[in-house]
Amino acid sequence: MKLYQVVTGLFYLCIFPCLASPTDIPLLSIKDTNWSSEERAYIKALNQKGSIKVATKISTAVYFPHKDGSISGFHYSVLKEFADLANIEIEIKLVTWNDYFYKEGADLDRVKVDPNYSYVPTLIGQVDLYLDGITVLPWRNKMFNIIKYVPTRQMIVSRHDSRPQQISALDKMTYVMVSNTSMKGNLDKLKREHGINFSRINTDNFDSMDKMVSLGEADFTVYDSDRAFAALANYNNLTIAWPISEPQIMGWAINKKNTVLQGILNKYIKYAQQNGILNKYWKRSYGVTFVEYLMVLNLGRTEN
Repeated sequence: MKLYQVVTGLFYLCIFPCLASPTDIPLLSIKDTNWSSEERAYIKALNQKGSIKVATKISTAVYFPHKDGSISGFHYSVLKEFADLANIEIEIKLVTWNDYFYKEGADLDRVKVDPNYSYVPTLIGQVDLYLDGITVLPWRNKMFNIIKYVPTRQMIVSRHDSRPQQISALDKMTYVMVSNTSMKGNLDKLKREHGINFSRINTDNFDSMDKMVSLGEADFTVYDSDRAFAALANYNNLTIAWPISEPQIMGWAINKKNTVLQGILNKYIKYAQQNGILNKYWKRSYGVTFVEYLMVLNLGRTEN
């Protein structure tokens, strides 16, 4: 009987400490973040699941795997800090830009012009998040919510030796652009309002846009201001000409139904701003501090 009691006691001593000790989740303990009970439960469930699933594209500014196994990209790095705090992995689903908005049988062009028409893209229901710099636009707001945290202004990027000095100089030039972007929409608006004509080369790869301009295969392109800095770092013959839009905001897209995760990520972004996480990866990704970046948002005038 005594032997049984000893063995039983040892069994409980070995097992119950493991069951009684909660999993260490640093995210729940970050300073000055008042998690709601619902958010705390979600974070614990996410930790138990072990991963967060995101759709993203390969881009130097977003998610860029290297041959040595390391991964760079501002947006990925910021989310990786969140994943480390939650003790989870990031599950990556590589897609193209247009995949963010696709649904079989749906009419994307109609979404942009008809305020009474919309749909939920197929992909947003398959992942927790779109990890990318997605500019807030009315038609996109109908499809999903956006975790807003990066101010941006769209900038013309050209070669130093052919920098357009004003809007009229764009006439008869050729630009390169990915479809269904806010940059293309603003360039179309520029053409209409100023009665000028420039042609477009289509591409599916954002990183090919600055490369083609650098090689002389296109005269200019347009990037959000954060990515414009990356273009200058990639190619020393490129320059930022001037902005074609007013300041906007961009961030990660999330399913409208997933309001709890959206609240969690909004609080995390605030924490990341206050604790230097955004500044650290901004400098690493774009070569300038966040303050310097904000200054460039006021470069030039949209009336050029």
